[in-house]
Amino acid sequence: MRTTSFRALVLSTCALVATGCDSLFFIEAEAEEICKAEPNVDFPASFPGSADIEYALDFPLGDFDDVLPEDTDVETELRLRGFEVTSSTDLSGIERASVSVVKPGTTESILIGEYRRASTTPTQSIRLTGSGAVNLLDMAREDSLQLVFTARGSLPTRDWSARLEACAGVRAKANYFDLVF
Repeated sequence: MRTTSFRALVLSTCALVATGCDSLFFIEAEAEEICKAEPNVDFPASFPGSADIEYALDFPLGDFDDVLPEDTDVETELRLRGFEVTSSTDLSGIERASVSVVKPGTTESILIGEYRRASTTPTQSIRLTGSGAVNLLDMAREDSLQLVFTARGSLPTRDWSARLEACAGVRAKANYFDLVF
């Protein structure tokens, strides 16, 4: 795991006389980029034609949320910076791929990135791009999140392995006003 930046802020969101504000103060914690790589993920051979694969990756969040108070709700925002699959095998048969985050304790997932094949030129690497920031509610308090990579297309007809690397930015925001008053 690699974390490139961490910061925590206590900010005033509006003046005392303003109306319509949810909070006067909040605490924000942010990890600009957390990366996790799995160097040798094995995938089975597929029959000729279209097939699907799936792989679950534990994505550690670290302790960036330690500055957030325990007794308040936290809003968590996750932004996929990149998800790369690299292999010594030709991956040009992959038509579509996606990466989702699974909500802890459920089977519900939220799409955070995708890939669609642009050409059939041989390639040994595909890169999924983020679909924007995703609100994950109180997930900042988790030690790790489960990311699920899925791919569909004409997959290699022999057993193959790949290096997977996921990088994401995480921001959490907690209402500080409720703790002060």
